[in-house]
Amino acid sequence: MTLSDCFDRIEDPPRTITVYAPPPRPTLVERLERETGIDAVAYRRLPEVAGPNQGFLVVHEGDEFVAAIGLEAARQFLEPPIREPWDDHDDPAYRRVIETFDTTIWHALDRRQLLAISREIEALAWRTSSGTLRASFQRASALEAAAPVYVRLAGETALDVHIYIDDDWNRPSIPGVTIHDDVGGEIGSFWALAFDGGGDRLRASGLLAREVDAGTFRGCWTNDVQLVSRLERSLATAGE
Repeated sequence: MTLSDCFDRIEDPPRTITVYAPPPRPTLVERLERETGIDAVAYRRLPEVAGPNQGFLVVHEGDEFVAAIGLEAARQFLEPPIREPWDDHDDPAYRRVIETFDTTIWHALDRRQLLAISREIEALAWRTSSGTLRASFQRASALEAAAPVYVRLAGETALDVHIYIDDDWNRPSIPGVTIHDDVGGEIGSFWALAFDGGGDRLRASGLLAREVDAGTFRGCWTNDVQLVSRLERSLATAGE
């Protein structure tokens, strides 16, 4: 199975978002309309006496309530902080956003958002400290920038780390990391990570996004075991 096959088999859940906030209509509504694959994004006015930090959004899947999220947490995802996988920092509100939009296809993810999601998956692998972590990089220069993270992931855990890049890797090897270079094919068009959970299916996690314009990606992250397994197989096959 190719990465394209894996991507095309993702079933986007039918979700809607309603944003509740005092006027004026938050620019967040327009960003959600433009950047997500959510079926509908609506705005409902709260009384003007409500403070700006009292706004929230509600996510439904069909008629079923999924989650309520504060607007500040949603904005934080759109312009996320970048933390190292081993940073001892847990933001429940931000994590709630990540969990809520699991397997939701976003039409316009930028590199910063993808890096933030990647760090979440790498942090999960770091805490688990075992299993297989696979990651693709479009270019060797991108892997070079991330090398310190993977040096520590491979050196201070029992993770089996595999990296896939489109072009040649003519830099020094990364201790404990298996680099599959000059893979070609689709790797140069995708941003992908897959962590098998280290024997715990509940910890399996993945990210798959295809570049649609320079620096803009369409994709999603998921904790669905079957999706992660397919993604892992697609990456492993690409390196053969």
